[in-house]
Amino acid sequence: MADSQPTLNGLAAKITELSETLTRYLCENNVPAPTFAADSPTSYVNLSPEIFMTRQVLLDTLMDMWYLTQGPSESVFNYVHTCMPDAAALNILNYFDFWSAVPLEGSASYADISQRTSLPQDVVHRILQHATTLRIFAETEPGKSSSRIQHTSRSAALARSSGLRALVSTVLDDAGAPMMVMNEALQRYSRGKPTLTQEMSESSFALLHSGGTFGKHGNSWELLENDGVGEKQGWRQKNFVEFMRYVKEIFHLEGVVLESHDWNAEGKATLVDVGGSAGHDAVVLARNFPDLTITVQDLPKVRPVFKANLPTDLKSRVAFMEHDFFQPQPVQADIYIFKMILHDWPDHDAVKILQALVPALKPGARVILFEYIGNQGDSEGPPLPRSIQQMGTATDLRLMALFNGKERPVDAWRHIFRAADQRFEIAGIKANPQNFFAVIEAVWRG
Repeated sequence: MADSQPTLNGLAAKITELSETLTRYLCENNVPAPTFAADSPTSYVNLSPEIFMTRQVLLDTLMDMWYLTQGPSESVFNYVHTCMPDAAALNILNYFDFWSAVPLEGSASYADISQRTSLPQDVVHRILQHATTLRIFAETEPGKSSSRIQHTSRSAALARSSGLRALVSTVLDDAGAPMMVMNEALQRYSRGKPTLTQEMSESSFALLHSGGTFGKHGNSWELLENDGVGEKQGWRQKNFVEFMRYVKEIFHLEGVVLESHDWNAEGKATLVDVGGSAGHDAVVLARNFPDLTITVQDLPKVRPVFKANLPTDLKSRVAFMEHDFFQPQPVQADIYIFKMILHDWPDHDAVKILQALVPALKPGARVILFEYIGNQGDSEGPPLPRSIQQMGTATDLRLMALFNGKERPVDAWRHIFRAADQRFEIAGIKANPQNFFAVIEAVWRG
């Protein structure tokens, strides 16, 4: 009803109230608040669950204020007008490493940056002119031809964090272009059908690469493994490994993994981290639970990164094995974990990946999935803040573009396990929207 709709004054009052609550918490708990200065803290730390949700509600309210201040038509126009240039500018800044072209303390001229990036000075100027409207870099003398470029807190965060740079590259450079042809892929392969095509060869990614202009890769894993020439071959895979390390850091996945299961109760147990990248989780588990022996399985090009990152004192308990998880599992273990693996695959492929475990499973073996909380479906209680929902929905659309995969409702994993084999029995599901992740544990009753 119209009288229940948000108003500018009502939103402004709510923003004031929520801002005061957040600010008061920061002051009382000595949490430094970020600013736009280059030496700003890069994130809020140690927020309580309650204040975290307060901040997310504040973000939703600010977005409503942003929409209503412009009005419906203009808010759509402004978004369409800027969203792609915003993403393109950030991707270019990241790809050509503008971050290191400007000193964290000090400034650089447009000519200096042009030389460091090997781009024409006019291009550098135009890219940075747009970036500064996003508070990514700033001019020392705004609007003057003599102005130099200095860091803001947003650009400095990227200069300081290889993980954040890897995230930008993975999301924008690897997945951005496929998302922009998703409409054509849906038109060709899914329109008029009751469900999304489940063939990865009919994904947006496959359509983009079908002509070979950007390399003829069948899926994004082939791109990660093979893009580049000579020493540069596989650079995207290394970048993806760094991205996954950073995702673990920003979502505090170390705690999610440690608290997902009663590891102490397992005693001297064997564990396989399937698709475990460079072994970040294996190291955490091995460090905290000295009775665990862990095998990390992934593609061949991950091995050098794994070897470089594995602490010497864990080499007797943590090992790497090259393995394609569509092939029969060669290791009989007590526990198998998959973290953010199955959401990359359509239902029938997710089923095949679980079925590949069956030859190695012994009665009582456990399979633990760590996945984003996707579409919640019918759920009790108030809906999650939109800013939290978007973490799942945005990832969901990327998965559709890259793999014809999807973020599944928590209960959908029951059906995936059942379709893989009736002898899988769901032992527990934990879903915490405050860390964006669900943990699904199944036991093999064969």
